[in-house]
Amino acid sequence: MKYTKYKRELEYSYTMGPFPTYELIEKKPSIVECVLISEDFNDKDKLIKILNDKKIKYIISDKQINRISLKDKEYVIGVFKKENTTVDNGNHVILDSIDNMGNLGTIMRSMMGFGYKNLVLISRTCDVYNPKVIRASMGAFFKLNIQKFDSLEDYKKAFPENNIYSFLLDDSANELSSVKFEKPFSLAFGNEGAGLPSEYAKENKVYIDQSDDVDSLNLPIACSIALYKSRVIK
Repeated sequence: MKYTKYKRELEYSYTMGPFPTYELIEKKPSIVECVLISEDFNDKDKLIKILNDKKIKYIISDKQINRISLKDKEYVIGVFKKENTTVDNGNHVILDSIDNMGNLGTIMRSMMGFGYKNLVLISRTCDVYNPKVIRASMGAFFKLNIQKFDSLEDYKKAFPENNIYSFLLDDSANELSSVKFEKPFSLAFGNEGAGLPSEYAKENKVYIDQSDDVDSLNLPIACSIALYKSRVIK
């Protein structure tokens, strides 16, 4: 099969590089369709042994790799089938209308670092399967439960017991250090520029105190601070 550059409508996506591909093979071997390996990859024999042990197909082809790479040279690319997953009961992270794929992947990585495993995507959030998201997540993508909802209301109907904490700039919001999170809870973050839609102001409003020297914090940094403060690591 000739694989093409990633498009949202494809039924599969890619891991670009050895590290995320090893994470894919270890965590989700059942969805691996094929692994493309460059002739120049130093650990080719080690990878091939792992693939043979797991009965995963592989192709040694620089031509295939060059056709779909995001940059000049990749040594390993994993091809995996997209799958629909659902979040578990418990604490969640909600991202609504996130545009930047690097931000989305970085937030996934922070979630795993602080013990969160359930990610809710709402509205027009960017394509979670894009290889740029997978790369930025550094393998966290394959350890998370991810579920999409069309709206906040749809999410609340599915998880009515979750207390939602909306992170936004609002004079009536409570500063993060004073908030006591009541489980099960959901931490909600909005678009990099526009923030959260107005309906989130009806929930528990939270802000992160900062100096007047900057207008706002970078979204992944704000998420990481909130995740650390409310962390669920045992």
